[in-house]
Order: sequence, then C-alpha cells, then structure tokens
Amino acid sequence: MVPAVATTTTRLTPDDYFAAAMAILASDGVAGLTTTKVCERLDVTRGSLYHHFASGPAFQEALIEHWERTLVPAVLAEVDAVPPAERIDLLQHLALHTDHGLERAMRAWSHTNPTVAAALARADRAREDVLARAFTDVGIEPDRAATLARVGCSLLVGAQQLDDDIDRERLAAVLAEYRSWIDHRRDDP
Repeated sequence: MVPAVATTTTRLTPDDYFAAAMAILASDGVAGLTTTKVCERLDVTRGSLYHHFASGPAFQEALIEHWERTLVPAVLAEVDAVPPAERIDLLQHLALHTDHGLERAMRAWSHTNPTVAAALARADRAREDVLARAFTDVGIEPDRAATLARVGCSLLVGAQQLDDDIDRERLAAVLAEYRSWIDHRRDDP
C-alpha cells in the first residue's frame, strides 16, 4: 500500500507516515528507515513529519506501537471471527499472504531495539496463542496444540529468515505438509 502524496488539499495523518515507514522497512530493512526517506516517499518536508512527531526516535516509538496495536490484533480478530473449523484454513492463508519483508525487518530490528523486541515477543505470543486455540477448538489436546502452534510459528519465521524474497510456492508446500500433520493429530484419539 503506497500512502497518499501530500498536496495542497491533502493533509497527511500519522497513519500515512506509518504506512510509508512500513513499506520502507519491508523493502529496505531497518537500515533504510530514516525520517528523510519517509518524507521523500510522501513528497513532504521533514517539518511535516515533525508536526506529528517530536523527533525521529519519537516517530520510531510511535511506529512500533502502531505496528503492534493495529496489524497483529487485526489479524487475530479476523481469525476469531470465523468458525473453528475454518480457522486453520484462514491461518494458513494469512501465513502465505503476509508481508514477509516487514516481518523479517521487524525481527531484525528487534535485535538492536529493546522496544521492538518486547513488541515482537508479545506479537509472537499472541500468534502462538491464537494458533493453539484454533487447534484446541477443532479437538486437539491443549498440550499438543501448544506444541503444534510453536512448530507452526517456527516454520513461518524460519521461512522468512532463509530467503531474501520468500518463495511463496515453497512456503505453500511447507504449509500444506504442516497442515497434514495437524489433520493427522486431529484424527488421533
């Protein structure tokens, strides 16, 4: 999603700056994330950014909070809104179609920024919890569901880290194999 470019009649919101920053993170990683690049992407001056945020670090803090507050809960709410039998299919679809570049950048950034590390840890826990809940809701025993959720999250994170550009066909094959494990576990007494 490319944010709107400011014009004399368009006022940018903090969300526009966040969208631009996330696009930069996804394509260039944390090393490419600067207030100058965000402003260039939006075709505005840095003063425009500072109208919303007190400083570059304040912008980054707000960006991290925005990522955690909006992106992760939106996915979790979407999953919880469907019947239990459909949740695993939806989770598989979401894992295949997520912005892997942004996820990879956030994970890399977490190694140098404690605020990002804490936000990512909370997001990972929430993701594992929703996956485990989806498994228990279809009849998998809770301890086994928790283990399978950890395996699923590890598969996705691993796939994101192995390649610069994720091979979605290969990821689809991995997720299909993982799904066969899940379906097998559902049938176990």
